[in-house]
Amino acid sequence: MSIAVISSLYHSERHLPTFADAVFEFAKAISRNGIDVHYVSIVNDASGGERGQIDKLAGDINSNRFGKMSPIYVERESLYASWNRGIALAGTSFFSFWNADDIRSVEGFIEGYRALQAGATLVDFAFSALSVRKRLGVFPRQRRISRPALFRPDAFTRASGLGPFFMASQKLYEQTGAFDENFRIAGDTEWAGRAMAHVRFYEARRSGGQFLIHGGNLSNIGSDREDIEVNIIFMRRGDWHQLRPANPSAQRRAWEEWGDQGNIILPDEAADFLWGAAAEKRWRRYQSERGQPALMRRLRLGLAARGLVKSVEWSVRGGL
Repeated sequence: MSIAVISSLYHSERHLPTFADAVFEFAKAISRNGIDVHYVSIVNDASGGERGQIDKLAGDINSNRFGKMSPIYVERESLYASWNRGIALAGTSFFSFWNADDIRSVEGFIEGYRALQAGATLVDFAFSALSVRKRLGVFPRQRRISRPALFRPDAFTRASGLGPFFMASQKLYEQTGAFDENFRIAGDTEWAGRAMAHVRFYEARRSGGQFLIHGGNLSNIGSDREDIEVNIIFMRRGDWHQLRPANPSAQRRAWEEWGDQGNIILPDEAADFLWGAAAEKRWRRYQSERGQPALMRRLRLGLAARGLVKSVEWSVRGGL
């Protein structure tokens, strides 16, 4: 039983030297544990420098027989189109993903692989998040945060989904269906919601690795597009109390152009909340509150919980 490790890369020159070193050492360690891994790198709109580094990495892995690596060069496509492409090309029993700016744990991967061999169809991991931000616009500041495994087999909320190091079986992929390529940021979360109906879940004891937050990530940065996509996930499920303010005109356009699958009747109350007359003001206030420094944000939420101040962020936690 083999497993694919799929990487979707797009203009990753900044991270490729570290990524290539990490993948090579990982492949060496994993091969010594007798695990057959197919490394599939889907490189979007590759520069000459990217091709050179990826081809060298593939040559090093293949010549040393530390698994198999297949670079695939494509025009630019969505992250989830690359994921679907990688799964189709790999032809393995299991799959996982590796972002160029993250570091995978060998021990966690081995534990996850053994769990899949034993009958689990989805493995999720706790992980560490390393936040690297520039302080005062110049000096970098690092902060390490421990995160629990995100997937919960008994509940699906905005706080659940999949961690960056999850592993899954081809069987679960076939039962759930492909990743929705209309999503650019939250497609893994949307897929996790659909997978709940079929999953045999294993929560790993070991960490999956280190997730780097540097400001250029697709997810977990509170972008307009991410807010819109997460709303669409719960609109499709008819789970209205999970909705949050988002850019009203962009939210409506996304829903009408690709989000609506024709099986949900949007209640008037939900439509009014998302793009009604007061939606623009509510959204701007929500953005302002979320952008406040962490200490001020916690203080405001605490006061709002006691009814001492008004807060859009606090008021929407209870749903519509």
